[in-house]
Amino acid sequence: MTFYDRIKHAVMPYNSGKYSGIDLFFRSQFAAIGCMGLTLAFTYPLDLLHTRLSADMTPMSRQRIYQSTFQCFNRTNVEEGRFGTYKGMEFAIAAGLIRAMLQMPVYEMVKWGTNATGVNSN
Repeated sequence: MTFYDRIKHAVMPYNSGKYSGIDLFFRSQFAAIGCMGLTLAFTYPLDLLHTRLSADMTPMSRQRIYQSTFQCFNRTNVEEGRFGTYKGMEFAIAAGLIRAMLQMPVYEMVKWGTNATGVNSN
């Protein structure tokens, strides 16, 4: 939510009450997409490494592929190229895009109430 608020204030430098209708909608959607892109760029490689390390659980008699997180990161970059940790990110972007476009504006509605002017209705 911190990224979303920072990007939203960059996209909407004035009070939210100055924007209305389709302008407010597109500005909030752009802020949500920017927030999703930033957080996904930071967290996707960590999620990929977590998934690979979780899938590496083998029986006691077999050797594990990765001994540590750093070895998993290094082997992924060496074997799959420089951006191997971002492999499959396009599917995460598609899912995150839909989630962010629904979640962030709903957060704004709950935060400010149902009043579209940005003034708390309480």
